[in-house]
Amino acid sequence: MSRRAFMFEYLTPRSLATPQDVAEYLELHQAAQDFRLELEHRARLEDYCHWYHQVAAANRRDLEQMRSELNLLSWFNRSLPR
Repeated sequence: MSRRAFMFEYLTPRSLATPQDVAEYLELHQAAQDFRLELEHRARLEDYCHWYHQVAAANRRDLEQMRSELNLLSWFNRSLPR
C-alpha cells in the first residue's frame, strides 16, 4: 500500500455496501425528505390560515364599526345638484 493510499484509508468503507443496501438507504432518505417537506408545508399552511382568520375577524369588526358610524359623505352628495 502506498503512503498516499494509507493517508486516506479512513475514507474507505470497512465493508462494502451492496447495491440493494444503497438503494434502500436512498429510498429511506427520500422518504424522510418528503416527510420533512410535508410537515413544513402543513405548518406554513396552518400559519397562513391562522393569519387569514385573524385578518378576516378584524375586517368584520371594522365593517361593523363603519356601519354604525354616521355617513357624512352622503350629506355632501345630497346637496350637489344633479
